[in-house]
Amino acid sequence: MLWVAAGMLAACAETEPPATETKREIASTNTTHEAGKKLFFGKCASCHMVNKELTGPALKGVRQRWPDQQKLYAFIRNSDSVIQVDSYAKNLWLQYNQTAMTPHPDLTDEQISQILNYIASVSE
Repeated sequence: MLWVAAGMLAACAETEPPATETKREIASTNTTHEAGKKLFFGKCASCHMVNKELTGPALKGVRQRWPDQQKLYAFIRNSDSVIQVDSYAKNLWLQYNQTAMTPHPDLTDEQISQILNYIASVSE
């Protein structure tokens, strides 16, 4: 009986991740969240809020509203170029007084993803 219990404990111990990996994952998530927050307030917050309209639309749910994620990333980098070829982008431009978004050609895919993840994490 003792051997059976010891075997069960050993099997359970093998399925749990080491505590150091969990701590690393949490630290990585926190770092990514903070990076997204910093980028949002540095690049987006002058025209956008997460849950309310400002100069531009509220950004909560932005990923779900864009039918094509590559175009969303392209729009963030240079809205003018996407407005010319995409009806969703053109409708946004028309809805917001034909005001193009400030271009952000310097943002990498990872940075845009961090911003979008931060936006998704903000509660209503």
